[in-house]
Order: sequence, then C-alpha cells, then structure tokens
Amino acid sequence: MTELGLFEAIDSLRSMRRLKPDPIPRAVLERILSAGTKAPSGMNSQPWAFVVVEDPARKRFLQERYLDGMRRRFVLTPPADDDRSPAARRTRAALHLAEHLHEAPVLLVVCGKRDWPAAVPPERRVGHAPPSYGSVYPCVQNILLACRGLGLGATLTTMHQFFEEELHAEFAIPDDYGVVVIIPIGYPLGRFGPLTRRPLSEIAYSDVWGRPWAAS
Repeated sequence: MTELGLFEAIDSLRSMRRLKPDPIPRAVLERILSAGTKAPSGMNSQPWAFVVVEDPARKRFLQERYLDGMRRRFVLTPPADDDRSPAARRTRAALHLAEHLHEAPVLLVVCGKRDWPAAVPPERRVGHAPPSYGSVYPCVQNILLACRGLGLGATLTTMHQFFEEELHAEFAIPDDYGVVVIIPIGYPLGRFGPLTRRPLSEIAYSDVWGRPWAAS
C-alpha cells in the first residue's frame, strides 16, 4: 500500500462523491478502520462502533432512503448542461452520490455511544441521548484522512437523520448507540486537488474576535 504523508493528505483531502464500484481489499479496510480507532476521545471512552455495509441489498436499502432524504431536504433540480459554475458542479456531485450510493463498494455506518452532554440537566434528559459527537468526529476525520492516504475517496454524509429509526431496525443497531455519519468509500473517479479555502486572514483573530491574527 502506497501511503501519502500526513500534510500531503490534509492539503488534498476533499469530499469524493463519484466512486468506482471496484472492491476494496480487506487489509486496506482494516487499515482505515484501525486509523479511526486511534483517534483521541473524552476520558479515552472510545465510544465508536462501525457497521461495514457491503451487501448489495443493504446498500440499496441505504441508497433509496438517502435519495428520499435528499429530495426532502433539497430541491434537486439538475443544472443546465452548459452551467459550469461551482454551484452547478456541487449539485451534480450531490445528485450523483444520491443516485449511485449503492454502487460504492463500502458504506461505512459510524455509530457512537449515547451520552448526555453535561450541560443538559437531568430533568431535561428525555428520550435517547445523542451520540458523543465530540469524541466520534475525531475518529471520522481519521477515517477520511486514512482513505485519502491510501488513495481512496470518501465523503461524510448525515442524510441518515431522515430515516434513523429504519436504519437501527435494518442493521440491528442497539438503542444505546446512535448513528453519527455514513461514509461511502471507494476508489475515486475524479481527482483530489487542489483545494480552495478561505485565507486565514479572514477567519483567524488575535485574542478577541475582529482583531486580525497576523500570519507569517
């Protein structure tokens, strides 16, 4: 396995929504999941768990509900063929993922142990606690970086919120865990970089908001 350096991976990591159906070797998947488990977590609680979905019928189950969630959340009007704007490219990529989600070789369901935030008083703790997001998202980022480092494309999705009860039932996820993200993983059809991001001069402040932080 050829691996990128850490900052090369960080500097070229972006969401890849167009993926090949080619299978991913088991050793590569193990490396990616293992990278996720190396993340730090509150009190070293390690509250994550994974459902690695490779079965075609279950991937189709997720795709159908994901597409329905997309339709409920967004107005999915395909842009005109000659529209090359950034917004049009984003819309095409989102539509492609929703329509072809089941073709990704792996759909990784990342779950987190439920844990009420300390700021929520006991009398307001009604129903299920949310997953421990602050401890699970470092695991998710490790997974995304590991995918990039090993030449795989991936993207973080949260459309499962529209069908989480069905998701729990279909995959026998216990009630004391919540779904945090679903990550489609596969070899990319597109290229990884370069990235365009807002400069630090617009988003970093020195000691108080509004006082520019001077980069070198």
